Amino acid sequence: MAPVESLLIVNADDLGRTSGINAGVFEAHRRGIVTSATLMVAYAAAAEAAAELAANPDLGVGLHVALTGGPPVLPAKRLPSLVDGAGRLPRKPEGLGSADPTEVLAEVRAQLDRFRRLTGRLPTHLDGHHHCHQVPAVLDAVVAVAREHGLPVRDAGQGMRARLEEAGLATTDRFVNRFYGDEVRLDALLEILGELEPGSTEVMCHPGLADEELIAGSAYTVEREREIELLTHPEVVRAANRPGVRLAHFGALRAAP
Repeated sequence: MAPVESLLIVNADDLGRTSGINAGVFEAHRRGIVTSATLMVAYAAAAEAAAELAANPDLGVGLHVALTGGPPVLPAKRLPSLVDGAGRLPRKPEGLGSADPTEVLAEVRAQLDRFRRLTGRLPTHLDGHHHCHQVPAVLDAVVAVAREHGLPVRDAGQGMRARLEEAGLATTDRFVNRFYGDEVRLDALLEILGELEPGSTEVMCHPGLADEELIAGSAYTVEREREIELLTHPEVVRAANRPGVRLAHFGALRAAP
């Protein structure tokens, strides 16, 4: 047997956002190459996703820290710098520029607590919806919570790696986020898999079924169904399971310094 040179984590974001996303993530895991997902805990479908985890024990599940695009876990009155008059978080990370760091930390901790209540365990890792942990106050909170529990964190760029290393937190050697939008193509995904280097790589994806709730609240809909098709494609499955590549989730990084 050839030695394992590349550790490949294929992470599906947005688990728990809608029932259709849940169905797509689990299908892409069972029939395809998805090894990991990150759960959004503030939505009703999160409980449904958590209940399905027992039937999918090999799927690693992290926390998708969500400070944009939806409701918070804590009551809105406790987060005056984060929510609008309707109690909703800002649509994009740019709206977090004046966020109170104390409120951010409280909300991240509340999301982790809800994750544990839903799943009965700690997440395999932390990442951010819309890469919200690129915002300094959010990164501070994510690093603090990750250090409290010894959890890896996604390196989403913009100098984040140095901060994670300084904090002693594990992350992958590489993060690939280009399998999205117009790049959701068979040739593009095969190219990503063909370019794997020694060490660990996370490939981000967003499989899901475009149900009514998703269509009403997101601009990224039918592309998710195309992602399912590609993540389960026989050529993709063969490429991800070739000698020298090992599919894993973030739990494989916990022992890293």
